[in-house]
Amino acid sequence: MAYDGRYRVEDIDDESKVVYFFPFKIKKITGTRLAPILGKSEFQSPFAAALDLAGIYREDIRTKNVDAGNILEPVLRSHMRKNVSSLIPLLNLPDGSKMVTEDPVPGEMCGYDHFHNEKLFGGLVDGYVAADGKRNAVLEIKTSGDRGAWTDENGEYTVVAEQYMLQASLYAELSRLDKIVFLVGFLNDADYDRPESWIPDENNTEIIVKKKLDMAPYMKEATEWYSEYMKKGQTPEWTDADENIVKYLKAYKPGKR
Repeated sequence: MAYDGRYRVEDIDDESKVVYFFPFKIKKITGTRLAPILGKSEFQSPFAAALDLAGIYREDIRTKNVDAGNILEPVLRSHMRKNVSSLIPLLNLPDGSKMVTEDPVPGEMCGYDHFHNEKLFGGLVDGYVAADGKRNAVLEIKTSGDRGAWTDENGEYTVVAEQYMLQASLYAELSRLDKIVFLVGFLNDADYDRPESWIPDENNTEIIVKKKLDMAPYMKEATEWYSEYMKKGQTPEWTDADENIVKYLKAYKPGKR
């Protein structure tokens, strides 16, 4: 559990399988929250996403995979910086374009949100790729232990999971850009135990360039979901997969609605 906001719970309705809460200081919809809200995440349900936005409960996903990703993000960004010229043909840019990798503003220096002008959507980007002094693409950094998840039927690295596409496409949309550069570092089992020793090279990294999704329908659906649940102070129905979260919430006795 990353934080405990059970005092915000007003009632837990077993019949309707809904949690009612006091809707104040609701968080913004970030790239990592978007897929769960839309029911397109393998890691989190819409019910859990609502509790996260309400500041009531968020599971602390501290695994060696997550830790390795956090440790290696700046390492992979540095690797991209050294090899950024390789993006010229991938981004269909003129030969000789001056390429740079732009580091993101650290989260602690921007309130953990790079999009303060947006009221409902926000989040933190991993960086940008710029050409001749102008941002050209959002940089999204991932680590993975499964090369097959990123390859198509021809063995080419072209596949990006829908939840990652939604995440990066939201940031591209908010950044007024239409391209995404995914930099993926592939780790072996032993690398997850000692990520500090992992060194990126041409054999254990891949670059996948994608055009952002048309975010209008996804953002519209998320906005409607936000109005239906978050503004009214209630969650979507929980499912069997959420039972442990419900048990945790019930350990704190809320007042009745």
